[in-house]
This record gives sequence, C-alpha cells and structure tokens, in this order.
Amino acid sequence: MELEEISPFIVDGGLRLGADEVAAMAIHNTSRQVRFANNEVTVTETWDEVRAGMLLKKDQRVLTASISELSTEGIQKALKDLVGMADLMAAHKNYAPLPQGPFRYQTIQGLYDDRIPKLQEKSVDYVESAINSALDSGGKRAAGTLLATDSESFLTTSGNVQANGKKTTINMVVRCLSNGESSGMGVTCGTTLGDFDPEEAGREAGRLAKMSERLKPGRSGSYDVILGRIASAGLFDIIGGMSSAFYVDSGFSCLAGKLGEKIGCDEIVVYDDATATEGLGSTPFDDEGCPTGRTTIIEDGILRSYLHNSFTARKHQTKSTANAGWINPRASNIIVKEGRLSEDELFKGVKDGLYVHNLTYIRFQDYRKGDFSASTRDGVFRIEDGEITEAVKGLRLSDNLIRMLRDITSLSKEAKQISHWWMGFGTPSVKTPLIHVKNVGFTVPTK
Repeated sequence: MELEEISPFIVDGGLRLGADEVAAMAIHNTSRQVRFANNEVTVTETWDEVRAGMLLKKDQRVLTASISELSTEGIQKALKDLVGMADLMAAHKNYAPLPQGPFRYQTIQGLYDDRIPKLQEKSVDYVESAINSALDSGGKRAAGTLLATDSESFLTTSGNVQANGKKTTINMVVRCLSNGESSGMGVTCGTTLGDFDPEEAGREAGRLAKMSERLKPGRSGSYDVILGRIASAGLFDIIGGMSSAFYVDSGFSCLAGKLGEKIGCDEIVVYDDATATEGLGSTPFDDEGCPTGRTTIIEDGILRSYLHNSFTARKHQTKSTANAGWINPRASNIIVKEGRLSEDELFKGVKDGLYVHNLTYIRFQDYRKGDFSASTRDGVFRIEDGEITEAVKGLRLSDNLIRMLRDITSLSKEAKQISHWWMGFGTPSVKTPLIHVKNVGFTVPTK
C-alpha cells in the first residue's frame, strides 16, 4: 500500500466498523545520525520508518493507537481492536467532534531542502568540520551528534480533511572538553542548509571550553544572570510545554489559573508559531486538520492564552489554537521576541553576576508553583562591571519560574533557533535571544 493510501484506508475501515469519527496520519520518516566522540566519528546510522497513528471516536469514547504493521491485515486488526475496546471505555468528559473541513492551508517557506536527503557522506564532512573548528578554538576533545531527517505525512479525517506535507530537518549538538571539568557546548539547526553552521557550533563549544580551563568553586547566593540562548531555550521550552491546556488541567503547570495575569516583565512576548519560516516544528495543519497559525502565549508580560486542541478548547470554552495532538496540545515553535540591546550592552548592564550558557537536569520540586532547580554547565562565568572575569563550577540554579519571568530586565537584539538534548518538554525548537534576569538563586552541593 502506498503512503498516501494508508490514512484514507484507515478512516474508511474505522467508519465501516461502526466508529462515529476517525482520523489517521501516515508518516514516512528517514533519519541519518552521525555520532562522534574523542574527535572521531564513532557511529553512522540510518533509519527508514513508516508508521501510522489513528484516532477513533465512538459513542463519545475516544481511542488512539500507533502502528507500524501497515499491511491490510495489520490495519484491519488494529481497527477491530480499537472499536472493540470502545465499549470498555468511559465517555470523554469534554468530548468534541473533529473539525469539519475542507480547509485551505498556507504555504510555509523553507520547510524542505532536497539537499538534506542526499547528504550521505557529506554529513560526516560536517561533523569533521565542527570537530576541527572546536579544536582550533582551544578545545581538546569534541563529542556530539548530527541528525538529519526527511519526512512526509498524509492526514485524513472523517471531517472532510485531506492534507499532506514534506519536511527536512538538520540538527547538530557539539560538546567540547578542554581539561578536567571544563566544557562548552554549541548547537546549530534548521529545516534547510541555509542557516546550518557546524563550524560555528564547534567554534562556540571549543571557545567556551577553553575559557573554562581555570574553574573556581562558585558561591551560593543570588546573582544577576545573563542566560545564554541554550539555557534560555531550556526554560522557554518549559513555558511552551506548560502552556498546553493538557498540562494545565493535569496539575503540571505553573501557568494554571493565571490567564489574564501579569506573569512576566513588560518586555516579555512569547508566542507559538507553527507557520514560522524554517521552523523545526512548522506545519500547515495540526493533527485534527486545523490550519495552523500564531498563538500569543505571553504579551507585555501578561499570560494571554493556553494551547488547545478540540477537547481542551471545549473544556475551557474557547476555540482550538490548532495545536493538536489528539490528546495533548503541543507547542510547535516557541518564539521569544528579541529585545533592544546588543550583547555587549546586555553584559555592561551586569555589575556583579553570572553568565550561564546551559542548564541541564531541570527538575521541578513543585510544578504548580514553578519551583525548580537545574545544573549549570558548558560555560558558567563570573561577570564584574560588564566583563567576564573567571569561570566557575559547582553551582545549581534554584529558583521559581514565574519569579524569573517577572525579573527579566532586558533581552538582546538577536534571537536564534535552538534545539538540543536538554529541552525536556519536547518543544521542537525555541527561538530566543540572550536574557538578563535579576536576583536568581544558586546553591552549591553540601558535603
């Protein structure tokens, strides 16, 4: 069965078996990964996967499944199993029908680069270029991954939706060590090769590792902090995840109950944009077939909206923001509006503080309140009178997410798209500038 035939076959089969509504997404994804460690390529792997997701609604019961056995018999068995399970399920408390099409979808620029599926050994050349750049910048050992993907998807729903799209992505993470605990990290990503810059990612990782060679133990306390884009992306990935109405309703969001309230400084504007040019998460349609767009989450520091699919929109008595997820609405591309200061001006605004390049192992002590802690790494430096004076180690950021949003004082002019391992809420990308936050709490390990 051809890829474009799978989703209509699933929808027709589900309706024939007695489902009230059916949606199906068939996806073909080819991924090529290159891993490297100790300045050498260690693994090259290619995966070619075809899978389908299906949503069935029957008597206000809602069921989903994902299958990779896409023979006629395999699909029919999965459909029969789902329909049979419907009688065992409780009715959905916030049942909503699928959106009714047909819809018109806008063309999003820069989502497919036909050079990426043809990279082959060129991907190894990119890795070697990043390694050499890291070493030339003062690093000693470089490691990381390059991942390139080529995907095509077809969506069919019983709501008269037929949609399809193609996308390529390429993402590299480089970590570099100099000696002992000194390290740096660089990233580069995009949907085309236009903005992909492995040399710059390696250069940043090597430069930060070199700057961190003489680490001094950090001291606990409150500091004015400049968060690098990698660290900032980790925090705004959380904002994107917690803005999902599913997490709000599940008790895993410090944004719950705060619509219309001021949760950040006046300069903070955060939105989700599934139509962003060359956005890793860009798509013209969501999983329910709704045409996507831009949703303002925070504007002038005020929480304006959650992200919704049809079910959560029904519960919250609003409209879908076209962020389905059949079960969990999800962010596409979180974009933090850039500020007015150059990076030099941002640093000169810090008299006694820290620069934190990366945050890892972010853990929440209280999701509803927003209390969390995170390890700092890959470039943590003391700032005195606007200048970096020394590298520090052993600090763990320990603070409250809402308080930090409120105490952001300024943002840099340039925002960049970031995607990396430590973005735990699964936002495909965060486009963010550097941000300056006052009075951030840090602790050190106790013996």
